[in-house]
Amino acid sequence: MNGTQQSDTKRQHLLERLLDAVKQCQIRFGGRKEIATDSDSRVICLCAQFEVVLQHGLRKSRGLALTAAALKQAAGFSTKTEGEFTFWFYVKEHLNRHELQRFYSLRHISSELGRGRAWLRCALNEHSLERYLHTLLADRPRLGTYYEDWAFILDEERASMLPTMAAGLNSILFAINLDNRMEFRPSCLPST
Repeated sequence: MNGTQQSDTKRQHLLERLLDAVKQCQIRFGGRKEIATDSDSRVICLCAQFEVVLQHGLRKSRGLALTAAALKQAAGFSTKTEGEFTFWFYVKEHLNRHELQRFYSLRHISSELGRGRAWLRCALNEHSLERYLHTLLADRPRLGTYYEDWAFILDEERASMLPTMAAGLNSILFAINLDNRMEFRPSCLPST
């Protein structure tokens, strides 16, 4: 298999995993009064799958934001995770000052990865993920500066399904904790 076919296969696998996570949450919580929290493995997997899709194909460097994080890490003021490039760097370009302040003032979140995770959970809680995804996907010129050509989010056909999936989650009452140390659950993540 050549590089193009491998990238296509990987994007398809990510799409299938995300679709399955959405479906599992819809089956369990859709249209019910029961609240979907991060104590349920299906909700944890849903968040993890969205994170993997948003993280897929991020460029390894992106101007001053990453340079500042790398300098903090080199000076010993941050952890390795904080110095890594995350989807938060792209998302925060689309947030207003008050939204940014909200995520930078969380007590237990100090990394860029944690802020990205908190943003995703907040968007699910507030049923705003569909709107955000439309905004993120519509900014094609900026997308290209943050993501590699083979990234999931630049695959127009597959990426166009993201807002639809988010809309399908609007019948679920999410109450996911934003301000805690969030970890990936390996069983939820696709194999590489």
